[in-house]
Amino acid sequence: MTWTRSDNEILATLQDLVAIDSVNPALPGGQQGEGGMVEYLSAFFTALDIPYQLSEVLPGRHNFIARFAGENPERQLLFECHMDTASAEVMTIPPFEPHIRDGLLYGRGSCDTKAGGAAMIHAIKRLREAGITPPRPILYAGTIDEEAFFAGTNHLAEHLDVEAAVICEPTDLDVVRAHKGAVRFHLNVTGKAAHSAKPHLGINAITKMARLIARIADEISPQYAELSYPLLGSPTFNVGTIAGGAQVNFVPDQCRIAIDCRLIPGQTPEGVVAGFKEVIARAKAEDDALDATIEDPFFICAALGTDENAHIVSSAAAACDKVLGKATIAGVPYATDGSPFSARGVPTIVLGPGSIDQAHGAVEWVECQQVVQAVDIYQQIMQRCD
Repeated sequence: MTWTRSDNEILATLQDLVAIDSVNPALPGGQQGEGGMVEYLSAFFTALDIPYQLSEVLPGRHNFIARFAGENPERQLLFECHMDTASAEVMTIPPFEPHIRDGLLYGRGSCDTKAGGAAMIHAIKRLREAGITPPRPILYAGTIDEEAFFAGTNHLAEHLDVEAAVICEPTDLDVVRAHKGAVRFHLNVTGKAAHSAKPHLGINAITKMARLIARIADEISPQYAELSYPLLGSPTFNVGTIAGGAQVNFVPDQCRIAIDCRLIPGQTPEGVVAGFKEVIARAKAEDDALDATIEDPFFICAALGTDENAHIVSSAAAACDKVLGKATIAGVPYATDGSPFSARGVPTIVLGPGSIDQAHGAVEWVECQQVVQAVDIYQQIMQRCD
């Protein structure tokens, strides 16, 4: 071992977790998957004599769910943290050597989101060791595939009945009650191939696409500017990839783009896609040579918009105020594992140590102090949510 284990048991657990390669298999370098994380969590909760179960979501990839008994068995409170990480191939530090320097703990997943996971399980450990029975049963779920397609949390939300949920992401210990959703889809333009010496014999799909992109920007952007949600602002869209043509001396007969739309509460993926289809229909009505189609979305997750008066929000705010001396209620522009629960009407917040600015970076780290504070905050929430 090239790193020194911390004397603080919370940070030592986080070091253990960071040392486990759990890069998502859908990403570059992702060969191990979440199996090592499942093994570690199984041993952790076995030592506490807290029952758990594994649920296979994808072949060989399991969600982990532990249940700590509470006074009212009908009202379960979920604490969820994804076990997979982003790719480590871009990192300029050893990704799985969790060194601690100047109050920072380094490594892939240290911030996103193993810090929060370590804090959640230690909050449960404290309750167990103190003999405290919380008002509700506490579920801890380690899920797969957040960094790709949210398969783990989608499966979890479908098969779990909970009254409220706390989702771990790096929020700098702010209580996030709102975040944007996402819908992603491809748009195709079909043209007609010809020799580039006689371009008039073909239909240039790239040129058609360029004009269509400009039209989408001109028509969709003003519509989105008129929409707004507290803490989030307006919805947005981005053309993220483009591909077309076969070689430079051909008139290209195909062009394809991928569009990422970030939704606010109140918007639906169906409505968003319908808006793009309307723009295309108007463009085709003005250009008989335009052959453009939108494929069904390949990724959808709902926006989060938990009411500011929801009990989970007030409980989390009170917990933060007690531990930190302040509570910040916030919104963020990215989507999280909270989406499937929000879509089902479950009051959900996102709360965790670390900053999203460090997530996925070449040098990923988390402040050790925030990790320790997160344990206190999660424990307070577990005991307050009655």
